[in-house]
Amino acid sequence: MLPVKGICMEMCPKEETIMRKSKKLVHQLECDPHKMVKCFSRSAAGNLLSKPHILRPPSVLKNTISYLLNEILTITNIPFSIIYDFIDDRLNSIKQDATIQEVSNQEWMAILPPIIRFHAFAAYKCYEYDVNTFDPFLNLKHFHESIFKIVRIFLEDSDESTDELCFEMVSLLIVTNLGDYNVLQQALPFITKKSTLIKKAVLLSLSIMNGNFGHLFEIYNTLPAIHQCVISVQLPMLRRNILKSMCMGFNCKNNYFPISILTKILLHNKVQETIKECQHYHLTVNGDKVELSKSLFNNEVDELHLKKEIKFNVNVSKIVLNI
Repeated sequence: MLPVKGICMEMCPKEETIMRKSKKLVHQLECDPHKMVKCFSRSAAGNLLSKPHILRPPSVLKNTISYLLNEILTITNIPFSIIYDFIDDRLNSIKQDATIQEVSNQEWMAILPPIIRFHAFAAYKCYEYDVNTFDPFLNLKHFHESIFKIVRIFLEDSDESTDELCFEMVSLLIVTNLGDYNVLQQALPFITKKSTLIKKAVLLSLSIMNGNFGHLFEIYNTLPAIHQCVISVQLPMLRRNILKSMCMGFNCKNNYFPISILTKILLHNKVQETIKECQHYHLTVNGDKVELSKSLFNNEVDELHLKKEIKFNVNVSKIVLNI
């Protein structure tokens, strides 16, 4: 049986637009009635999702992604948590339409990358939000669903024309899961490819796995901004392990280490954050130095969450859409 093909040429099917307007379910980001976007909907009795007139063909899906990430993502006068929830829901609807229609691998390779980059950016942007405002685990779940799908597609159907995208996605998957042996195994088919980005990602992940944290600062600053986003949310755990490792390696009474160098190693924005981190783990700070002592390091306290500032050289929408 052939898959159904969508014929809806609008971002939101007419019947949904009418229904949501009548029930006052129009989102505050849909103030323009001509720019409403189809909501994600679960299949239920009496709710058939495969009707052609409510399904958007791939060209409309791609245009809708561009609209969401060009015009909605860049809004600054509304809290980002509201923007995130809106875009996340509409992107799930886009993936749903694509899945029902069984779009080709080539179409998926156009649809999924911006969605993956959006979730990577959101992990960083919403890092300091309360869990009731932003669920990082659900965001990561959506990220993994999309990126594992595109990696499987690259294994089945790729050529030289998609190499750069392949390198970006595989390396992004690796650095999102630093030190994860299972992810490295899934990346094995791509490691032999001549990609500097994948080699850096693999080297960094292996280094973290083996407790060699020296490569973190070196590699982090050479990676694209979207890769830095997903590494930044892992920094609390990495910083803790780095400090603990250094306290073991440099352990000696009255052995002080320069705060300025430690700031670079821990990828902090400024020395005050490094001092705060050291004091959090009960290490003694003396002026511009810290005593790295195995006996002083408190392993019982929770990780300290300090956000790493990332400088975006261009508009975030251009990074997410890769334009």
